[in-house]
Amino acid sequence: MSEQTQRVYVIGLDGMMFPMYERFAAEGLLPNIQKLADTGIVGEAYPSMPVWTPTNWTTLATGAHTGTHSVSRWFLNLPAPREEEQTLSSFVRPAVAAENVFDAASKAGLKSVAVHYPAASPSQSPLAHVIDGFGHPSYGTTPFEVTPAWGYTNVDGIANSTRVSLQPARAGQLPPPSVQGSLLVETEQPPLATDSWQNLPEQAHDGKPPLEFPIEIITKRDGVNQTLWGLALDTAGDGYDEVAICAERDGRTELGRTRLGAWTDWIHRSFQVEGKEQPAAFRCKAIELAPDASRLLLYRSQIMHTDDFCEPPEMSGALVERFGPYLEHASVFPYVWGIADLDTCIEEIEYQCQWIARVGKHLLEEQDYALLYTHIHIFDYINHIFLPLIDPACPGYREEHAAEGWRAYRESYKVADRLFATLLADAPDDTAVIIVSDHAAIPQFRATDVPRLLHDHGYLAYTEPVAHFDPNKDFTKIDMERTKVFITPVRNYELFINAPEGSEEYVRIQREVITLLRSWVDEETGQCPVAVALPKHHAALFGCWGAQCGDIVYAMEDGYVSGYPGGDAEGQDPYVFMPDEYGAHHGPYLPTARTDLSSNLAFMLTNGPGLKAGYQRSVDRLGYVHLTSVVPIVCHLLGFEPPDQCQGALPRDYLAGTAPTAERPEDLPSWEWGTRVDGWGDRVWTQKRDMFEGFMPGYERKD
Repeated sequence: MSEQTQRVYVIGLDGMMFPMYERFAAEGLLPNIQKLADTGIVGEAYPSMPVWTPTNWTTLATGAHTGTHSVSRWFLNLPAPREEEQTLSSFVRPAVAAENVFDAASKAGLKSVAVHYPAASPSQSPLAHVIDGFGHPSYGTTPFEVTPAWGYTNVDGIANSTRVSLQPARAGQLPPPSVQGSLLVETEQPPLATDSWQNLPEQAHDGKPPLEFPIEIITKRDGVNQTLWGLALDTAGDGYDEVAICAERDGRTELGRTRLGAWTDWIHRSFQVEGKEQPAAFRCKAIELAPDASRLLLYRSQIMHTDDFCEPPEMSGALVERFGPYLEHASVFPYVWGIADLDTCIEEIEYQCQWIARVGKHLLEEQDYALLYTHIHIFDYINHIFLPLIDPACPGYREEHAAEGWRAYRESYKVADRLFATLLADAPDDTAVIIVSDHAAIPQFRATDVPRLLHDHGYLAYTEPVAHFDPNKDFTKIDMERTKVFITPVRNYELFINAPEGSEEYVRIQREVITLLRSWVDEETGQCPVAVALPKHHAALFGCWGAQCGDIVYAMEDGYVSGYPGGDAEGQDPYVFMPDEYGAHHGPYLPTARTDLSSNLAFMLTNGPGLKAGYQRSVDRLGYVHLTSVVPIVCHLLGFEPPDQCQGALPRDYLAGTAPTAERPEDLPSWEWGTRVDGWGDRVWTQKRDMFEGFMPGYERKD
């Protein structure tokens, strides 16, 4: 470790976009990130291909290209797609066929911690600690939750919610015990009605009667479901204004209370899951509560484990005790479904960001950790949902919807900026920070149906008719006896040839399908929907090779998307059509895809001892820095050798005291001008005659 740098924070903000950073920094919304940029290096970076989330977080942890670390998509087919025996999630450590930066730090005797980082678990070293090393961005996927977030409502048609009916809470009271003299005589009492309440909370004297509703909690793994009880209360006589959450129909078992727009405190509770007691925590918020209780919407957060989400496990309880429960999934999905408003989603994202910042600061400044890596999925959620609302390049753009999209963007970028206010408050001078994203996004313009194109041209065969082939659902319907190519499930822009690799049949099919993709034309626009299609041996240009690499690798033209829910192609070009709903994407596209407003390139900011201050790389002269360079920068700052399979290079133009470019001398001796194509005319051989007439086959040199 160098004398200058003692700790490095690598803060991964999934989907962060350089054009958005520039816009919001200019508006004065990002003072903390702007300060890091002014004293560091900021710009766009080139992601690994394909531009998927797991692919690039793996690149950022290993410094290896896709072909080397093997994470080319969200699930791997093992041992290889042609002879698949099992699938393996790309979000677990065994999926990664390369040493990572945590392993390399451990060899140097340095402690590291990965927080919510994909494929960090299980740890390979006692010095490499992990807080939620799964890091999958999807809803309901983490192994560390009892059950994901949910809604409870008396309104019809709200997704991911339970429809409840509010009923009067009937008060029940046991008769007083019999007393003889000074002795209390226990007598058999009639049981209370099962639907009656004891110790109902106090309400306003003239308030409306309390209304009850069940709050059923269903464990996502095999376990014992629980039913808590909600009570809508009128505490001021002006109508229902609070909801109490109770463990039973007894006011003495109250667990928390929420008002409209206010969270309960964290509720700690034990659940029976897979035969054992699982301590966990959650909280609730009243999203809607009409004074007459005609509309109720109660949001219940993800119920997270509190004891086993870390490696080593004992870290879990200590962190929860000091910093509160860990929230793994914080996204805008509840807003999209309708079980929460946008403000609630932003609050959950902020809680997650602040928790990670406080924990990271504690470990690296108060404990003996040297390196923190984290992945926070904040901006990818925002891009997918809101970018089509704000980017006029999207055909679905409507000015009347743009305000809500811009609000989501501004608030989320402000949340990220506040993370750095916490993380870097009174930080020692020997601290380095890297802010990096795995990609960004551009909006969708058109939907396409690549499987239909392949099927109609005789390359993809099914065992039964398939209207709209979805590789995630219909993979088993591919007729592997007859098909010439096949597609593997889960976000894949690769085709596999159903013939022995290198055989004459293999080469023929490969050439024919590539020609089909390259010559395919959108009838409406006259544009080819495929930006590039390459055979496997040329896919090395993309950093792709090995058993997981497709026999044909392709990327879609900017704005063209295949493999996501599309629209009805009836009456349109059957292979290219307008989508039902517009989204924003990254995986289908080349890293350099962009519009006037948005970009698919990654964001990268570095700030630390020995690095340049206020520097921005000239892309015209030096190109984009690649995400494989992040690991070499970390290793340089902390003074240890990169991982064994690291293929990235330390960008020397980032180092203080180096010249980023070299200029040609302006004054040339006269003889050098004679090396031009025209040379000295007839007096000597010219370069032109030498290269073409005296060297190239088919040309004769003439005196």
